[in-house]
Amino acid sequence: MDAGAPKITLDQESFKALASGVRVEILKRLDARRETVTDLSNLMSLSKPTLLEHLEKLQNAGLAKRIDEGRKWIYYELTDKGRKILHPERVSITLALGTAVALVGVGLFFVLSSSAGMLEAPRFGSTAPATEAAPGVSPAILAFLLAGVSALIAGFLHRHGRRRRERFFEQLAAN
Repeated sequence: MDAGAPKITLDQESFKALASGVRVEILKRLDARRETVTDLSNLMSLSKPTLLEHLEKLQNAGLAKRIDEGRKWIYYELTDKGRKILHPERVSITLALGTAVALVGVGLFFVLSSSAGMLEAPRFGSTAPATEAAPGVSPAILAFLLAGVSALIAGFLHRHGRRRRERFFEQLAAN
């Protein structure tokens, strides 16, 4: 694993649940969408009793949960813990995208307030009064540039996280 990457801490139950290639495959299937036992059984060519045994171990580890909506079918889906194990990068991506959105909002505020005459935007790196055309970077442009950088960071984190997850599953399969 990468030295600078955040560590994934697994409790004993989670570690035991991930020790089976079948259960890892079930988690990957549930990551795409929630499934019924019949759907999973057909997709994975496993008998229903065998599949139910694996699903029970995933439930005991807190990685999957059973959804009974009182209808004909009972679904299984990932828990938050299961999603965090499969996608640890999502927290970082959410923060980066949230920062980008906030910076776009700040930039729009500066653009709208300066065009409405409410605010004479000072220019960073300038000692001239705000009413004169001053060289430098306006706060709106700076906010938009930082928003772009935050969006690029989010994209990098997404790609890096996907590669880390693939390596993680490869290591699990090798052990």
